[in-house]
Amino acid sequence: MPKPDSLKTMTALFLIMLIIPFVINCFFAYPQTDDFVYSVAARSQGFFKAQYDCYINWSGRFTSTALLSINPLVYDSLAGYRLVFAILIVAQLASLYLLTDVLTKRTLSWKEKLVFSLTLLFAFLDQMDDLRSGLYWMAGVVTYQVAETMMILWLSLVLLINQDQKYNNVQNKGAVVVLSIFLGGTNEIVLSLTFLFSVLLISYQYALKKTATRFHVVTFMAVATGSCFGLFAPGNFARMKSDYDTHKDISAIAWNAFKGSLASIEVWMTYPLTLILMTMVFCTVISRPRLKAIFCSIKVLYSMCILLFLIFLSFFIPYLGTGMYPQNRVLNMIYFFFMIGWMINLAVIFAKFGEPALVFLKKIPVKRWSMVAAAFVIVLFSLQTSNFVMVTKDLLSGDSLRYSAEMRQKQSQIMQCATDHCTSEDVTTRPASLYFYFIGFDSQHWVNRGYAAYFGKKSISLAKKNP
Repeated sequence: MPKPDSLKTMTALFLIMLIIPFVINCFFAYPQTDDFVYSVAARSQGFFKAQYDCYINWSGRFTSTALLSINPLVYDSLAGYRLVFAILIVAQLASLYLLTDVLTKRTLSWKEKLVFSLTLLFAFLDQMDDLRSGLYWMAGVVTYQVAETMMILWLSLVLLINQDQKYNNVQNKGAVVVLSIFLGGTNEIVLSLTFLFSVLLISYQYALKKTATRFHVVTFMAVATGSCFGLFAPGNFARMKSDYDTHKDISAIAWNAFKGSLASIEVWMTYPLTLILMTMVFCTVISRPRLKAIFCSIKVLYSMCILLFLIFLSFFIPYLGTGMYPQNRVLNMIYFFFMIGWMINLAVIFAKFGEPALVFLKKIPVKRWSMVAAAFVIVLFSLQTSNFVMVTKDLLSGDSLRYSAEMRQKQSQIMQCATDHCTSEDVTTRPASLYFYFIGFDSQHWVNRGYAAYFGKKSISLAKKNP
C-alpha cells in the first residue's frame, strides 16, 4: 500500500498528465475572425485610438478590448499567440489553488490543495461546452476565460485581506482596487457578479461589525466606477440598436433564463467528474474538524440561494442583451463559476449533515453497493462527451499538426501573392478541438476583410471550384 503522501503525489502527477494534452494542443491553434480584426485596428489606428473607437461605436468591454489590442498577433507573433493559451491554463490553476487556500484557511496541505485544484481544472477543461472558442481562440479566451480568472483572483485577494492581517498591505489592496475597476470592462456577466459580490461583502462586514472599513468602501466605489464605465459605454447602445431587438418582454426573458439555468445545473451536477469532486469534498470535510467548523458557520439555505441566483443572473444577462440562449463561450464561463460555487455549497452541506450521512453510509454493504456505484460511474462516463478524448484524438491522429501546417502554408501563399486581390483554396484538415472559421467566397464579408487587412491585401476570398 502506498503511503498517503505518495498517493497524493501520484494523483497530482496523473492529473497533470491528463491536462498536458490540452496544453500541447495550444501550440497548433491558429487565429481566426476577430483575432485579425482587433489586431488590424490596433496596428492601423494605434492603441488609444482603437480603444476610443471601440468604446464609442461597438462595446464597453474596455479591458478585453485593451488586452486584444496588445495581443501577440499585433506584433506578428504566432508563437506568442499560442503561448497565451498555455499560460492561461497555468493561471487558471493558480487562481483555483489560491481560492482553495483562502476558503479552507490553510487547513489543507499544499498537495491536497493542488490535487483538488487540478481535479477541478481538469473537470472544467474536459466538460466545458465549447473547447474551441473557450481555449483556442484569442477573442473568446480574453473576453471570458481571462475575465473569470481575474475575478477569482480578485475574490481570493479580498477574502485573504479580510482573513489574515499579514496580507492586509498596500500592495494587495492596490491590486484589489485595480482589478475592481478593470473587471467592469471584461464582460457583462463578470461585471454583474463582481458588483454583486462587492455588495455582499460590504453588507456582511457592516452586519458583523456595524461599520464598513475604508478598504471595503474604496473597493465598492472602484467596482461601481468600473461597472459604470463598462455598462454605460456609447458603443453598447450603438451595437444594441444595430444588432439586437431593444423591445423585450422582461418576464419572458426571466422565465427563459430560469429554465435554462435549471436545465444546465441538472446536467452539470451529474457529470461523473463532478461526482468525483463531490466525493473529495465529502471526505475532506468529514475528516477535518477545523474545516467543518469553518463551513458550519454558513447557512445552507443562504449559500444555495446565492448560488442559484448567481447562475440565474448569468443566464438572464445574455437573454436580456441578445434575446438568445447564451453562446457556447458564455456557457463555458458560467460552468466554471457553477463548479466553484457548487463545491463551496457541498462543503457547507457536508459540514452540517456529513456525520448523519457517514453513519448511513456505514450501514450500506460495501461489497455489494461499491460495484453498483462503480458501474453507475462507468455508464455515466460512457454516455458523456469528453474534450480530453477529442483533444487526444486530434493530437495522436496528427490532425492538429496537419491543420497547423496547412494554415501556415496558406498564410505564406497569401503573403507571397503577387496581386492585392488574392484567392485561397479551402482548408482540408479541420480538427474538432481547434477553433476554425475560415474565409468564404464573398471578399466583402467582414471575416474576409479582416483577414485581407492583416496580411496587407485589398481582398481575399476562397477560390471557386470549376464545375
